[in-house]
Formats: sequence, C-alpha cells, structure tokens
Amino acid sequence: MTDTRAIIDRAGVETGITEPEAYALQKSVLEGAVATDELVALFTAINGRRISEPELRGFFRASAEAMVAVPDASDSLDTCGTGGDKSGSFNISTASAVLLAAIGIPVAKHGNRAASSKCGSADVLEALGVKIELSPEREKQVLDETGFVFLFARTHHPAFRHAAEARKAFGKRTYFNFLGPLLNPARARFRVHGLSDFSYAEPLAAIVIDFGVEKAFFIHAESGMDEASPFADTEVLLAEKGAEPKRFVLPTSEYAVGKPEELMGGDAAVNAHILATLFDGKGTDAQNLAVALNSALGLVAFGHTEDFDAAVQMSLEALRSGKAARKLDEIVKATNA
Repeated sequence: MTDTRAIIDRAGVETGITEPEAYALQKSVLEGAVATDELVALFTAINGRRISEPELRGFFRASAEAMVAVPDASDSLDTCGTGGDKSGSFNISTASAVLLAAIGIPVAKHGNRAASSKCGSADVLEALGVKIELSPEREKQVLDETGFVFLFARTHHPAFRHAAEARKAFGKRTYFNFLGPLLNPARARFRVHGLSDFSYAEPLAAIVIDFGVEKAFFIHAESGMDEASPFADTEVLLAEKGAEPKRFVLPTSEYAVGKPEELMGGDAAVNAHILATLFDGKGTDAQNLAVALNSALGLVAFGHTEDFDAAVQMSLEALRSGKAARKLDEIVKATNA
C-alpha cells in the first residue's frame, strides 16, 4: 500500500521523489485514494521548486496506464499545446490541425475545454458544429473517414476527475498541465507541442519518445506564446527516435505581416467565427501566417516535406483555396452521423 503522506512530505524537499514513488503516488491519485487536502499539499510542495524528470516520468506512466486509448490510430499527428501562455490568441493549433487534415495529414487532435483561456479546442470545435464526445471506436472510424478526429480529454482521461477538486482549490499550474496534453489517446507518433515553459522541453521530449513518438517539435515563441509566431522568433526542440534532441531558433519573425493584435481571440463564438473565416480563405494575412507556420511544422514532423519554407507556402495556398472549409464540413457531418 502506498504511503502517500510520506511521499508527499518528501516531495517538498529540493531533491524531490523518485520515479517509482511518483508513479505509485499518481496511481493512487487516479484511483481516488488521495484526499483533496493531501493532493493540494502535494501541489504546494512541488510548486516551490522545479519538477524533476524522474517525477514527470512517474506521473506520466501512471497517467498513461489509466488512459482510455483509441485503437490502431498511432499513424497520426497531434498539435496539442500545454496552454497557459496567457496570450489571448485564437485557437491557432486547432486551426492548423484542421488545415493539416485538409492537406492530407491524418490528425488525432487531443484537447479539452478552456482552463486558463476563454476558449479551448473543445469549445471552438463544438461551436463550429463538431460533435466532440464519441466512443473510441467511433473516433477511429471518423479518423479513417475524414483524416481528422478530435479526442476530448475528459472522455479519455476519466481518472483525472479525482484531481479536479484539488486542482481547482490550488488554483495554479500543476504537473497535470504539463503531462495532460502529451497523453494522446491515439498514441500519435508525430507531434507539434507548444510549451508555455520551454525549460521543460528536454524532459518532456524524452518522455514522449519513450511513449512511442517518432518525431516531435516542442515550440515556444520568444514573445511567450506556446505557438510558432510570425511576430517573434520561435524556440524549437526537435526530438526524434534514435537521435539526440536538437535545439534551435526558427526565425519565424522574418515572415511577419500585419499586426500582433490580429491574432487576438475571444470566447468560443468569437473564435469559431475567426476559424470559419480563415477556412473560407478570408483570414487576415497575420492570421493566415500564424496558422501556416504551425501547420508547416506539422508537415515537417510527419515527413510530408523537409523544407519548412515550402511547407509554409503549401499551408498558405491550402488556406486560401478553401480546402480547410470543405474538410471542416466533412468532419462536422461525420461526427454527427
């Protein structure tokens, strides 16, 4: 039996806890065996220091075991970010996910309702008419039929409900915010993950590679956005199976057009209107470019092309053609069938 109180007490020291301890503790949390006040105490203990890679690994392994998976869907790409950048931008990674599907990349988009923002990926897709709560078997069918499926986090991580009250009471970012977006239920082998805290890129990249990911970009704009931005250069960590991770800066600011405020979003209705306008080929230059930059990273991650500049142009052309609007309509019909 896990002595959760003793582990939580050890979590407060600078050296933290071991991977087996983190695994055992998270397993108890997800089984509903840890009281809310104890879990708040854990969040408080960890909040004052950096979370170690062994701790992240232990928490991740237990969470992955508790996940409700989608069968035979790993040959896909995810664009789920960790959020928390407080930029107020529209749902750029969600728009790029639909665009990638329109180009021909199979996308298993993991996401949730808004936590720190006004509108999460689940909120905006629902506002656009997509049915977001499907069975794993139906999700696989939709992916096969349309090349896109949305994987609603609440459906696939039901055990996370045991931590909901403590997370709300704590009121700040916890390790759940780092790990949740990486726990793709389709076990997508290709990823583009935006990070609000880029200092965690290396340990998180190592974890997803061990989880079966073949190639992943972890990104963070120097302006603070957890997206590739046309108004600031983008920090990138490239992680590939069997290779050392590579860290570099992508000069995305060289593409800059328009004004940063054009990337601002709002609630689900506002952001749905922005995405619908974009997909119809009527977005502003800045909106189009922001989506195209993130889509381009997806094209490179999936191996569609190795030329980032060419991928940006390919994405812009697909946006302007209205392909994304047709793909969205296909997704709406399939999920509501």
